[in-house]
Amino acid sequence: MRCWVRAVTVAGLSVLAGCGGGGGGGAEPQPVVTVPPLSSRCEAGSLARLDTEPLVVGRSSELHLLSCGGALANIQWSQSGPNTQALLSARAPALTLTPTLPGTQRFTVQFGDAQGRSHSGSVDLVVAPNDLPRGLLTRGEPSVWGGGQTSVRAWPQGYSAAELSGSRVRWERVSGPALTLADSASSLLVLSAPSVSTDELLVLRATLTLANGSQVQDEFRLLVQPPPSPAASPLFNGSSAATRVYPYQANGPHAAALARCIYTPALQWNPNNLCTLGELPLLGQGGVTPTIEQVMQRVLVSHDWMGEVFERFLREHDPHGDFRRMLASTTAVVIGGRVRPAFYWNTTGAIYLDGAYLWLTPEQRDTLSEAPDPRSANGPLLQYTMPWRYVKDNQYATPARPVAERSSRSLDEARIELARLLYHELTHAADLVPPRLHAVLNPSRKVFESKPSASPSDLLRQQQPFRSQEMVDLGRVLFDREGRVQASDQQNRFLPSDVTTFFVGDKVTDDYSYAWPRESELAGEPPREDTAMLVEEALMQLRYGVMRDVAVTNRLVDGASSADLRVHWGQRGRIGEALIRPRLQLVLAEVMPWLPASTVDGLAAPRLLKAGLTWGQNLDQGAVALSRPRALSAAERLREDELATERNRTRGGRPGSPAH
Repeated sequence: MRCWVRAVTVAGLSVLAGCGGGGGGGAEPQPVVTVPPLSSRCEAGSLARLDTEPLVVGRSSELHLLSCGGALANIQWSQSGPNTQALLSARAPALTLTPTLPGTQRFTVQFGDAQGRSHSGSVDLVVAPNDLPRGLLTRGEPSVWGGGQTSVRAWPQGYSAAELSGSRVRWERVSGPALTLADSASSLLVLSAPSVSTDELLVLRATLTLANGSQVQDEFRLLVQPPPSPAASPLFNGSSAATRVYPYQANGPHAAALARCIYTPALQWNPNNLCTLGELPLLGQGGVTPTIEQVMQRVLVSHDWMGEVFERFLREHDPHGDFRRMLASTTAVVIGGRVRPAFYWNTTGAIYLDGAYLWLTPEQRDTLSEAPDPRSANGPLLQYTMPWRYVKDNQYATPARPVAERSSRSLDEARIELARLLYHELTHAADLVPPRLHAVLNPSRKVFESKPSASPSDLLRQQQPFRSQEMVDLGRVLFDREGRVQASDQQNRFLPSDVTTFFVGDKVTDDYSYAWPRESELAGEPPREDTAMLVEEALMQLRYGVMRDVAVTNRLVDGASSADLRVHWGQRGRIGEALIRPRLQLVLAEVMPWLPASTVDGLAAPRLLKAGLTWGQNLDQGAVALSRPRALSAAERLREDELATERNRTRGGRPGSPAH
């Protein structure tokens, strides 16, 4: 079959239409499938249509490819012209465009249909100069599956702080599928996308009203799509439903298996539906250490920039090869803008990372949903709090990066949070399929069927078990994802002094170590967060010189800052305690066998925080040692506020999953 290309102008769009396929010598001629050129309308036989809006320098607009009925696949946007810009979602059906210079830009989109044929179309868009120095700018991820949570934020541009004092923002639906805006009176709009049966555009309008009554507006065009048909009993469901990702290397050797086996609504709670280690092996299967190139062949992302940053991190900030070796226990790495919280799941053998740990520019951050974790506020009447933080040289290990400041950060800065996350999640992977098994795995079995009879966490429970049943029971109240376990009257009467006695006498580093559901214990599952917390704190200190603080304080009430909590007991570098080191040594020998046994000798001795001072005053231990404790600066208080959210984000998990 001969492929043809035709150029026409329809509804002001310069478009190209083409077909895919090929032919061989002597083959029967195939019928020509005539597809109308891509335009702004769905015509008879159309596969898709383009939706555009005027482009203005410094203003955000959206460009959408909407299906006219059938599923579209392998979407790829590109651009040409004198003033091209980074396309942060170039393999998604929608783009956000914020041009910096006037002129004409051509955007071309390629896509496939359900029969595997390829098609393409282009549009020339004129970028007008911006004569308005002030206004309102709306930004967010421009496409979402129906039923999924997403967010859009309105940004005032060109106004002083005094002019914005007393201002307010309100959101409303202009057109598109009906939905309820639960909290429309905020610059940040978090919404659940309406369910749809076909691609639809949801147009939202933000209005900024200043104190003097003047108003400015901006609209955001959100593409809402029906998700792929789910399985009868989907593996990813409810608040943890799968979101759109794709293989980072579209033509990689494992791309098809990644798309089928790891993170799709079609996966179901049925062992026969899951992939074997022959279909998608562990990265270290056969006892090999994967290269970075091999790791990147196993990455799925919601945006290409996430894969780019992850690869840079592995090349520039893993000098000891820890992460590459630990990734040997996984089948894949998923990085998404709506993966929240991060988790590991031995049902698929993959780790699932929140893209919020990888952003480097405000434009990348714009592509991340700000929807909160789907969790309950457990234990609301408990009389204590146990905050934690990572510190270096008596300062927060990473500075505050408030979203409203739209600042960038270096990979060197982001590495601390990303490294902490990876040590934790990859410990879970190595716990469920330890390196000692990699050379003898049966390719006909699933990942979860390859778990050893005695995992590192099993050994830890057998040889170095918890001492405090009170902390185990409190952990079941605090860390049950569905909020099903209610605190008893006695637990609600426990004071910080009681909790200090329970915790300090045990051999764990954090109260999250006690995230051990009762049903898991009854099923013979050990407390796996205990193992992950030991490795996380130890390796952050040993590899990055970052210390971890943990404390028992009074209860944190709504509206208060954790900076002002009063420390009853606290410790910096608890992992260095003599009673804890044997537990750590046992775990490291199993999950990181390449480390010498003497590794734990490099840990610093722990240091007590000053009881009676606030959590904020205990940050600078140098000042405390001089009996001149200082209050947190404004920037440090901002960082503490960020950590309050971060502490929740790192303590979630998937219902039914063994490790989070």
